[in-house]
Amino acid sequence: MRHWLLHPIIFYPLAVIIAGLAIVVSLRPQSWPRQPAPVSAERDGEWMVYERDRFDSPDQGAEETTVVRDYWGRPLRLRVAQTMAQPAPQPADQGTRILLTPEDAAAISGRPVVVEVSYNPLPVNAANRLAVSLRSDTGPSPWVTLDAPPETATLRFNLPPRASVNAIGIHPVSPQPDMAYGLEITRIRIMPRT
Repeated sequence: MRHWLLHPIIFYPLAVIIAGLAIVVSLRPQSWPRQPAPVSAERDGEWMVYERDRFDSPDQGAEETTVVRDYWGRPLRLRVAQTMAQPAPQPADQGTRILLTPEDAAAISGRPVVVEVSYNPLPVNAANRLAVSLRSDTGPSPWVTLDAPPETATLRFNLPPRASVNAIGIHPVSPQPDMAYGLEITRIRIMPRT
């Protein structure tokens, strides 16, 4: 005698539903890119800290940008790479931007700031320099560039004051134009200087 689940009226619709669920789960919609949106910093004393969940919705510039996520779609790290033959950033270039909330932007607008960027080099094609800038809609912003050793490290940038700040710009730099070179950003800390 056959089991009731093997009756064609039950078995085939159930098989279609299970196959559809398998397809949806394999597409991992929880890991699809998000629209760029401002994120608020986590506070650590005077430091504003951007890591993990704060990398959820960056504004991708001309660079190759990927948010590394776990299976459930929670952001872990931010990978940024210059495109092939992309030149060093110019003041008008936006770079990949971490958009700031109005409260965080007001805390650093018009003040010199210290920005610490912790990163992991990519196992293949690691960039050897990193440029950071306070971005604003009021015109070009200068970029500060530091050498990025090919090891896990933290770079400390001293950025000049900038009015109407709305984002932190990131741009990996490599003199070799043959392919994309980048870094994996694990944390960004910002502190206004007095």
